[in-house]
Amino acid sequence: MATKTGVVTASVLNLRKEPSSSSSLLGTLARGTRVKILETSGAWYRVQAGDKSGYVHGDFVRIPETDHAAGFLNERDDLKAVPLAPSEAETIRIKPSFNGTQKLAAQTWNTQGGLLGALSRIVEVDPAAAVAVLCVESSGRGFGDDGRMIIRFENHVFWNKWGTNHADDFNAHFRYNASKKWLGHQFCETAGGAWSDCHKSQADEWRVFGFARTLDEASAIRSISMGGPQIMGFNHHLVGYESPRGMFDRFQGDLRWQVVGLFDFVKGSGTTSPMLQALQRRRFDDFATHYNGPGQAAAYGGRIQKFYEAFEGLR
Repeated sequence: MATKTGVVTASVLNLRKEPSSSSSLLGTLARGTRVKILETSGAWYRVQAGDKSGYVHGDFVRIPETDHAAGFLNERDDLKAVPLAPSEAETIRIKPSFNGTQKLAAQTWNTQGGLLGALSRIVEVDPAAAVAVLCVESSGRGFGDDGRMIIRFENHVFWNKWGTNHADDFNAHFRYNASKKWLGHQFCETAGGAWSDCHKSQADEWRVFGFARTLDEASAIRSISMGGPQIMGFNHHLVGYESPRGMFDRFQGDLRWQVVGLFDFVKGSGTTSPMLQALQRRRFDDFATHYNGPGQAAAYGGRIQKFYEAFEGLR
C-alpha cells in the first residue's frame, strides 16, 4: 500500500516484531505519536516511528483525512473507460470440482473483476474482500434474469419514511415484526385482501416496490436496497447522489455504477473511513457492523470471511 501517516490513539501502544499479540515486544508508542504506515497485515499495520519499526494493532491507529483520492469515485471520468470484466489472463476458469462458494466467487470476479481490481487499487483494499462483499450481499449479481436491478423492499423503512404520517394506509398494505423489524414482512395489495410473505422472489420485490411508488415514489426508493452492493436508497448522499432517484436511475442503468457505488459507500467522500479501514485489515465483523448494522454483524462477517478465503484459494 502507499505510505500513509497514522496517529496512535491508545495511551500506550505495543510495538511488536511480528503481526501477533504473542510476538516479542520491540517497544511502546505513546498516544499522539505519528507513525508511517508501511503495509497492512490483516488487523495489523507495519509502521515506522522515528528509528523504531515494527507491527502495531490497527484498532489503535487513526488514519487522518488527506487530499489523496478524496471525493466520490463516481465523479472520476477515468473509471468510465475501465473494462468491467477482467482481462482474459486474469479470468478464473471455473472447474467442475469447484464447490458453490468457489463457483460464485469466480463468477463474480469474471463479470466485474476488471473494475473491481482498479477500484481496489485506488482505495488499497484486497480485491478478494470486495468480491466477498458482493457475493454475500447479492450473490454477486446486479440484475435479475428479467434485466431489472436486484432490489429488496424494506417494509419497516417505508414506515419510517412514509408510513408514520399515513398510518392507516400503511397498515392496510404492509406489515413487519415490531421487535425485529427486518422480519415478518408481509404485503396486501388490496385493502382487506389476503396477506402474503415478502422477499420470496425478485418479482415479489418489484411488485411491492411498484405499489409503494404509487403512494410516494421518493419514499419508496429510499426504502429499497439496490443492486450488487445492496445499498439503501436513503444512503444516496453517502455514495455521491443528490437524490434517491438519481442513484436509482444510475444503478438501474449500468452494473458499473453499482460496483463503483460499493466503493463510494465504503470510502465515503474523504480518503478513508472506519468501514474502509476494517475492510483493509480484513476485520469482517467490524466491517459488517458498519455496512449491515450491528444486529447480525457476526453472521455477515463470517459469510464474508468464507467467500474471501474461497477467492484467495482460487487466486
